[in-house]
Amino acid sequence: MKILFGTFDWGLGHATRDIPLIAALLQEHEVHLLSTGRALTLLKAHFGERCIYHDVPSVGAPYTRTRLFKLRFSMLIPRMVRELHQARRLSEGIIRDGFDKVISDCRYDVYDRPDNSYLINHQLRFKTPPGTEWIVEKWLASWMERYRNVLVPDYEEMGLTGILSHDLRYVPPEKVKYIGILSSLRKRDLVQDIDCFISLSGPEPQRTVLERYVLSQVQRLQGRVVIAGGKPEVTTQTRSSNIEYYGFLDRTHQEDIMNRAKFIIARSGYSTIMDLIELNKIQVLLVPTPGQTEQEYLADHCERHNYFHHVSQYKLRLSEACEHPANGTGFTAPWTTQESVARFLKVIYSS
Repeated sequence: MKILFGTFDWGLGHATRDIPLIAALLQEHEVHLLSTGRALTLLKAHFGERCIYHDVPSVGAPYTRTRLFKLRFSMLIPRMVRELHQARRLSEGIIRDGFDKVISDCRYDVYDRPDNSYLINHQLRFKTPPGTEWIVEKWLASWMERYRNVLVPDYEEMGLTGILSHDLRYVPPEKVKYIGILSSLRKRDLVQDIDCFISLSGPEPQRTVLERYVLSQVQRLQGRVVIAGGKPEVTTQTRSSNIEYYGFLDRTHQEDIMNRAKFIIARSGYSTIMDLIELNKIQVLLVPTPGQTEQEYLADHCERHNYFHHVSQYKLRLSEACEHPANGTGFTAPWTTQESVARFLKVIYSS
C-alpha cells in the first residue's frame, strides 16, 4: 500500500509518538510523511531515506511570551482558519497523486475520502471559557466527519486525558477507537546515575522562555544534571562541571538518559506524559506551557490523581525541586506501546 502520514508540528510530541506507528507501517508499505518545521526535521533525522517527505506549513502556533495566550488565541482565530485552508490546498495537491490510506495526527488539512482517512488525536474537546465548550466541541466533531475513525492514544477506561477525549457529545462512539499510549521510548533496566533530567520542549517562544528560566538557576544545582534543548536543528553539546546541555537528543539518547534519570522536569504535553508512563517514572515535575489550556488541564488531571506533580513555570525553583523531588504514584497502564501499535494496525487494516 501507499500511505500518506501527516504529523502536527506544534512542538515535537506528535512526531515522537508517531515514530512507532510509522515504523510499523514501513515494514510492509511505502510511506510518505507530511509535516513541517522541527517536527519534520526530527522525522527526517529518524527515518532518513526510508520515507518520502512533504513540507507543508500548517496553522501557526499562537503562543506568546506573556501569559495572555487565551486573548492572543482568540484574536488569531481568523488567521488560523485562513492558514488551515491554505494548508488544505497544498495537502490536497499531494493527496491527488493517489494514496491507499491517509493518516493524520492532528493535521486537519490531511484527509482524502471518509472511507480511507484516519485521524489520530487525544484532544477531541478543547478547554474553553464556560458556555463555549459545546460550540468548539461541535465544530471539532464536524471536522472529524472527514475521517473513517478517530484513534485516541489513551484508554477507554482509566482515561489519562480525562474530559479531553471522553464522554463526547457529538462524535459517534463507534467512530472513536481508544488504542492506548504511544511512545518511541522503551523501559530499560539501567543504573540511575543522573540526578536530574530537564527536558525543554514545545513550540516557541515559550520553549525559549523556559530555557532561560532553567539556565539562570541550573548552576546552583548539585549532582549530575542533563538538559535537552528540544531543537533538532542544533546538534551541539556543552559540559560545565556537573551540567550537560544537549541542543537535541535523538530518541536513542533520550531513551538512555530518561531511563537513567532519578528525577525528571518536563512540559506536560501529552506525548511527554505518555513517555513517562512507558518508562514507569514517578519522580516527575511537570511544567505546563503558560496559557496552553490543554497542558494546564493535563497537569491538573495528573496532580488530582497523584500520577505526577506540577508547578507553574513562573514558580519553578530548581534548587527546591531537585532537593525535594516530587514523588507521585505514577500510572499503571493496562498495556503499553507494543500493544497500542497492534491495535492501531488492526483499525487501519480492518477497512
